[in-house]
Amino acid sequence: MNKIYILIITIFVFISCSKAEPDNDGISDIELNFTQFDVTLSSGEKSIGVIDNDNKHISLYDVKDPLEIVSVSYKFSEDVSIITPNPNTRIGKWEITEKFRLHSSESFEDYTVEIPDFEEPVYENQATISPLETFGTTVRYHMLDLNGDPDKAKEESTAFEAFSNQKMNGIRFPLYCGDAFGGHPEEGVVVEDVYAKPLKSLENAKAAYSGSEPFMIFVGIKVLTSNKNEYYPDWVSTDDDGIIPDKYAQLLVDFIAFMDKKGHTINAIAFDKESVRMSVDNFKISADSLRAKTARLGYVVPKIVAPELLDPQGDTSNGWMNELYDKGYQDRYDIFGNHYYQRDHTVAGFAKLKYEFDLAQSDRTRPQWATEPHWNNDSSIFRTESAFGVMFDHTDLGLDAFMWWGYPIEGSTTIKSPIMRSYSGAILGSIPIRMLDHDGEETFTNGKLHTRAYLRGNEVNVFLINVVNPNIAGIVPASYEDYAVGILDGFKIDGRVTVRQWQDDSVVGSEVEGEVILVDAIEEKQFLLDIPTGTFTQLTFKIKE
Repeated sequence: MNKIYILIITIFVFISCSKAEPDNDGISDIELNFTQFDVTLSSGEKSIGVIDNDNKHISLYDVKDPLEIVSVSYKFSEDVSIITPNPNTRIGKWEITEKFRLHSSESFEDYTVEIPDFEEPVYENQATISPLETFGTTVRYHMLDLNGDPDKAKEESTAFEAFSNQKMNGIRFPLYCGDAFGGHPEEGVVVEDVYAKPLKSLENAKAAYSGSEPFMIFVGIKVLTSNKNEYYPDWVSTDDDGIIPDKYAQLLVDFIAFMDKKGHTINAIAFDKESVRMSVDNFKISADSLRAKTARLGYVVPKIVAPELLDPQGDTSNGWMNELYDKGYQDRYDIFGNHYYQRDHTVAGFAKLKYEFDLAQSDRTRPQWATEPHWNNDSSIFRTESAFGVMFDHTDLGLDAFMWWGYPIEGSTTIKSPIMRSYSGAILGSIPIRMLDHDGEETFTNGKLHTRAYLRGNEVNVFLINVVNPNIAGIVPASYEDYAVGILDGFKIDGRVTVRQWQDDSVVGSEVEGEVILVDAIEEKQFLLDIPTGTFTQLTFKIKE
């Protein structure tokens, strides 16, 4: 019985195997192979694919860059019904290695197409950054100007945004001494109600501040008109609209005492603002009197900021700075501060600023303060050329502190606000480093690429302005693709480069906060970016040795 059972099983297995053999033969007869795979390059040359059907591999020789492939010609065996993806859909996106699948109704095969002669493109630097070539000075203070708007920080949340999140660390506080304001009606009297608004902003600012630098309070006279009776009270003025310098110094001492009782120390004072309302001789007397009185009363002797003129005068025979030095009064001021506006950002205007800056450094080293830079007019992108050209000029010489007129702490209805915040936050605590682009370093020629770089620790911030002023005829717009920027002095780029780029508000689809992308470095020493016409660009990245 057992023998019969074994025999039946043997016969059954033999019959089953015999039936399976024709199916195996049927599958092995299906051919899923490429018979041709060629590409045409942008140069017109062709690469004939070397097909290895045993290993399912195709080599395209003499192709240096897969993006140069402009067309594909291929054939395959009759059993192939479809290929995925279609090779033509990879044009413009072709990688060094591509995968394609040949399908039949019953099976499939995967092929690898490789470009063995690929060469990484070599880009010649169009701009270079040299971290070891520092110049100017480290920017220590970004102050909030209350002279234009005393309510700028009246809300605690706004003060926190400015003095905690944005790390602002000082206030430009208005001096309401003119009779039009009524803050100082007589000697020894300061009307507290007149100062209620700026005091509220100051208190909120100091409460929110948590920085490392001592909080700076800089007092500047508030001026409404050119009428002297409106910016100096009667008891400080002479009958012929002059000033009694010792009385004016007393007014300042009264204010210092008033603020001291409120718990605020005045660190710096500017006697005048823009128009020359105080002669050099009266300036000297006021400075001597202020210093003597504050020291005698035990207050911190404030630093004196001068000349605070409306536009620098340069080397002129009747210039205020020249007269100050000619008379030997140069030790009566401590900080070089001036109002240098967008209209001054010219070759001639900068020469005047530089002359006065150099004069300020001729007897001792003095910090430079940009006490009222502006972005005037509208928020058009081309305005950045002059607004930030002014800041480039200041930082080129050496900038210690700055305070924008009308600085936008919050809100972004136009590109103006986030651009001002972005630049200000980047330069605070930074020092300029040498950057040389293909147009050179000067920033006065309209329509050229204007660039500057700043270093803070191991962080680099770069600003590129590529705009065209529509009010100037004959400027040909320039646009740059794959603009190559290299890092020098043996440093390497640590990680990716953050690119934040703004276009004009009028451009459809433009982002008020700017478009942000990340760019990979090439061998840690170079990166590429596009700089279209009409853009303001910020680059941020880390460096390492």
